Amino acid sequence: MEGRKLRCTQQVAILIRHLRRKKEYSQEYMAAHLDISQNAYSKLETGKIPMTIDRLCEVARILDIAPTDLLAEINADHHL
Repeated sequence: MEGRKLRCTQQVAILIRHLRRKKEYSQEYMAAHLDISQNAYSKLETGKIPMTIDRLCEVARILDIAPTDLLAEINADHHL
């Protein structure tokens, strides 16, 4: 079960990084909108720390995607 959580965390992190880059947002931009440090955001985006549901919703809002759509992308097992 723990390995599954990590894999999902990594998939979310990869997708978020992809969407952020597509919008040409910097990690600093994301961090400022989340009211966290750039270092803390980097750890979220690299999957070093798991993202809470609340944080996932905040990130999705900034990236202009519904959290459900973001998770659907993960379920579709896209490789970015």
